[in-house]
Amino acid sequence: MDGVHMREKKYKIRYKTSHGGGIVVSLPFDPRKHKCEACGKQVGKEVKVTVLHHWWYEFSSKTVKENPMLAIKNTNELCFYCHGLADAIRALLYANPQRVAQVAMLLTGKPRERFIKVIEELIYILKTKDEELAKKILEMSK
Repeated sequence: MDGVHMREKKYKIRYKTSHGGGIVVSLPFDPRKHKCEACGKQVGKEVKVTVLHHWWYEFSSKTVKENPMLAIKNTNELCFYCHGLADAIRALLYANPQRVAQVAMLLTGKPRERFIKVIEELIYILKTKDEELAKKILEMSK
């Protein structure tokens, strides 16, 4: 390379930035596989981009700044559509179950029927596909 140094490419990832107090850290590798882990759609074929979704912010920003690899814990790569659904699920994970029920009780007619169908299907799939995860979600709702 005759004196020209090749710089290793860094991949930036955001952590807790949507509610203030978050940070952006660099990783030494690209954590993305460019495929939605939920629906399987691939970048360049069915979708334009994927994003990293944090299900749970387990660490403080200071801790992640000191150890950037922690930024990808509790994270999945999702397409735009699945990321919107994941954001809604994450909101439920952080919410008070009684408050969620109070809000859901406001649904009437077709929206209420649809919501019940979605919840019933979700519980069925979680119980049959991954019993441990289903147990955790059901415990959280108590």
